[in-house]
Amino acid sequence: MEAIATRPAVSCCRRAAFTGVRHKSTAARTRRALKIPPHPSFLNSSSSTSPTDHTTTDQIIYNPPSSAASVFHTPFKFLPKSDPRRRANLASELLAASTTIQYPSSSSSSSTTPSTSTQPQSDAASSSSAEANPFPSIEGAPRYRARHHLTKADIEEMRRLRAADPATNTVQALSARFQCSKLFVMMCCQAPPERKEQVRAELERARDRWGPRRAAARDERRARMGMLFNGEL
Repeated sequence: MEAIATRPAVSCCRRAAFTGVRHKSTAARTRRALKIPPHPSFLNSSSSTSPTDHTTTDQIIYNPPSSAASVFHTPFKFLPKSDPRRRANLASELLAASTTIQYPSSSSSSSTTPSTSTQPQSDAASSSSAEANPFPSIEGAPRYRARHHLTKADIEEMRRLRAADPATNTVQALSARFQCSKLFVMMCCQAPPERKEQVRAELERARDRWGPRRAAARDERRARMGMLFNGEL
């Protein structure tokens, strides 16, 4: 009977003992565990082990950053408006796709038919070009080269296809078919007004599905672009 009477008291004491245990998730244990001593290279003296021991030394600690700073990566916020680097950085960022494409020259391009007489010349040209430019271009090889091969009949055919079925004959499809740039296609022919209204309606429906965070991010991006063109950044 005594054992039966004292059993609830024992279980209550056991629950109280287990609920009072402090685990690693508490803030005090976490702060104590994160107190990591500094690396010996950051201390004033190699013989001192305590961080509070400030002893004078004539050694120089060489701890370089992971990468050297570059003037091309300086934000516009830290450049004066009269700094010429603002114009250079703006041109390199906005006009990189149109001004930095290096098209292959006619001297570097070789014919597909093998020839024993032109083989030494091609080897010499490739070795000289490799010495002049040892690093590959970051833009990569251009996808097309302006050849000016389209005639007036081709342009009329392009306009007819664009007006007949603008959904199928898109700018990208016509560019691949006539082997020209998309900019040239947009200069030669325009989509019908019905197609423009359809694309505008699809864009409005997509914008209606945006949340408040995405809409605010797009508005902020548009505002930053306007400030960049106005020289306010």
